[in-house]
Amino acid sequence: MEEQKRNKKSIEKLLPTMLFLLLIFGFTAISLFTPIKKFSENENRVLAQRPKFQWNSLWKGTYTKDYETFITDQFFKRDAWIGIKTWTELAMQKKEINGVFFARDDYLIETQKKEEVDTKQLEKNEEWLLKFISKYEKLFGSDRVHAMLVPTASEVLADKLPKFAQTYSQQKLLDEMKTNFPKGTFLDVGETLKQHTEEYIYYKTDHHWTAQGAYYAYEQWAKACEFLPWDSSKFQIEKVNDSFYGTIYSKINIKTTKPDEIYLYQTKETYQVEYDMDRKKKDTLYEKSHLETKDKYSVYLDGNHGIVQVDTNIQDNADRKLLILKDSYAHCFTPFAVNHFPVTYMIDLRYFNMPISQFIKNYQITDILVLYNVRSFITDKNLYKIVR
Repeated sequence: MEEQKRNKKSIEKLLPTMLFLLLIFGFTAISLFTPIKKFSENENRVLAQRPKFQWNSLWKGTYTKDYETFITDQFFKRDAWIGIKTWTELAMQKKEINGVFFARDDYLIETQKKEEVDTKQLEKNEEWLLKFISKYEKLFGSDRVHAMLVPTASEVLADKLPKFAQTYSQQKLLDEMKTNFPKGTFLDVGETLKQHTEEYIYYKTDHHWTAQGAYYAYEQWAKACEFLPWDSSKFQIEKVNDSFYGTIYSKINIKTTKPDEIYLYQTKETYQVEYDMDRKKKDTLYEKSHLETKDKYSVYLDGNHGIVQVDTNIQDNADRKLLILKDSYAHCFTPFAVNHFPVTYMIDLRYFNMPISQFIKNYQITDILVLYNVRSFITDKNLYKIVR
């Protein structure tokens, strides 16, 4: 009898562990037999696919690491489990979850810690950008060649972060780069943006700046180019959506704040936009069909493309052409910049392989802007292309 009681107690002790293991292995098994997804609309990114087995990769340890990433990305009901995990950690009074700070005024702000920065990649990117800017500053002049690295919300809205939150000093990096670059070519928009921190210059649920934030940076860039920036009154500012939950929200998958709003800056000018040189011309800078999807930010110039060409009816600077080498921060900035040039090109180095020097020569480029946010500049592995 005593032995039966001891066995019963042993089983009762083991039961939670057994259930936990059954749950984990059960869901893993279900995930393995569930059709593999290529893209997560919620996270707006390509998901890891099953890695091909090779003895060499197994020996190096990369195969098991890649397979673990594959299992994590393809886990059954992944989005729901992210939300459950977030609620659990919030109940534990955590202020940082899955790389996201729960900040003041309902902002969700991505973390960026010093130890997470790949210093070797950053040094290479700085070197390539400096070499590129220096070369074309000598050819075109300092008023026609600029680099703009935009600090993200973790830097500009630092006052909204939880107490004792530790983040990488983006401003320190910008100060160092500004010192090294040819005079007038490096545009530090951090101080400009910090003058407007109580305005809607960054989304609360997405990693991008808003069109309003981009407008303030545009004013600074236009003056550096010796243009008269268009006053905001020249634009018809239209709210086109108020249900945008962006990329940072997708990391936690719970609605702790109201959705973001999206504004378009419309003009009476006419535009012709061509994506990826497909010879199909659009007459708008904004693709409103994206407002019906999860990735609503793609309303600005249709999201990511290798190359975008914008032609205008602008008569000023008739002999000049602007090239913007960029990440997605440029998408809501470019609708301001195009109003000073008859032709503007945007190139995303991730999807474009022609040597940039050849493109500049072939298309008779006269003005250059390199526009990235600091986070993506630090991690970008394609910047070597600008010096080819």
